[in-house]
Amino acid sequence: MKSYHVHITTAAERDLNRAADYIEFSLKNPLATDNLVDEAEKVLSGLSRMPERFALADDKLLAAWGVRFVQVKNYLAFYTVSQTSNTVYILRFLYGKSNWALILRSSMIPE
Repeated sequence: MKSYHVHITTAAERDLNRAADYIEFSLKNPLATDNLVDEAEKVLSGLSRMPERFALADDKLLAAWGVRFVQVKNYLAFYTVSQTSNTVYILRFLYGKSNWALILRSSMIPE
């Protein structure tokens, strides 16, 4: 079985840090913060094996771009898979009830 390198982009890292800060400092729940970070690390590192087992995003444009997602607690990690470099690129880590399609579309369009 082929193994992929998992690359977390700066934007996705920033998203995860913001989520952790919100849970820890606004919701005052450090245990939930630790659980989210641990689960994110486990799920994202697991994408090194069969990353295409998760669905394409439920948005026609994002799906056309090959954007997939995996759920991590109340959040969604969005990623693409490069067969040429055997790399999974974690693009964003967004709250599941956010307008993630709009956020992703605007962050992926080249300026």
